Amino acid sequence: MRTRGIVAGLPPYSVASSGDLEMRRPIAPGDIILGRAHGRKHRIIGWGQARRLAPADRRYAGYTHAALVVSADGDLVEAVGEGVQRSSLTHYVIGAEVYQVVRVEISDEDRERVVRFALRAADARAPYASLATVCTTFWALFGSRLMFFMDGSFTCSGLVAAALERMGATFDVNVAKVTPAQLAVMFGAPPPPP
Repeated sequence: MRTRGIVAGLPPYSVASSGDLEMRRPIAPGDIILGRAHGRKHRIIGWGQARRLAPADRRYAGYTHAALVVSADGDLVEAVGEGVQRSSLTHYVIGAEVYQVVRVEISDEDRERVVRFALRAADARAPYASLATVCTTFWALFGSRLMFFMDGSFTCSGLVAAALERMGATFDVNVAKVTPAQLAVMFGAPPPPP
C-alpha cells in the first residue's frame, strides 16, 4: 500500500508549523497535531513507514505521532502505549518537539462530534492497538495486507483518521492502517527536519 490514493476525501484544511501557531487562527477543537516522537518504538515506526512509502514520500517518515486537539486551550487526546489519554500541546512546546498543526475547517457541530468521540475514547481508557502495530510492522516488512485489531483500540494515527471520518473524510483503507507519515502526506505538511 502506498500513501497516495488511500484517502478519497478530506475536509478543507491549512497547515501551520510550530513557529506559526498564531498566523491564521488559533488552534481549535478538531485540529490535528503531527509530530515526531522519540524512543525505540518510534524509530521502528519511522523505519517501517519509510519502507512502504512511495519514494517521493519517504521524507515524511520522520512524523511518528499524531494527536487530536480537543480545546482552544491546546488540550489534546492521543493514543500512546498506555492507551488513549488526555494531554496538552504544552508538552510539545516545552519539549521543543517538532510538530505541525493541521487546522481543519469544519462546522461547530462537527467539532463537537469529534471532541465527544475523542473524549469518550480517553474516558473509556481505550487501549493502544498493539496488535494493529504488529500487523503494520508485518506490512512494512513483507507488504502483508492482513490486519488484526481489537474493536475500541487505537493507534495514534488511527485515532486521528477515525476522527477525520467523523468530519466527513473518507478513506479507501481501514483507518487502523493509516500512519502518521501518511497523514502528513495527505495534508501536505512540510517534511520534518532531519
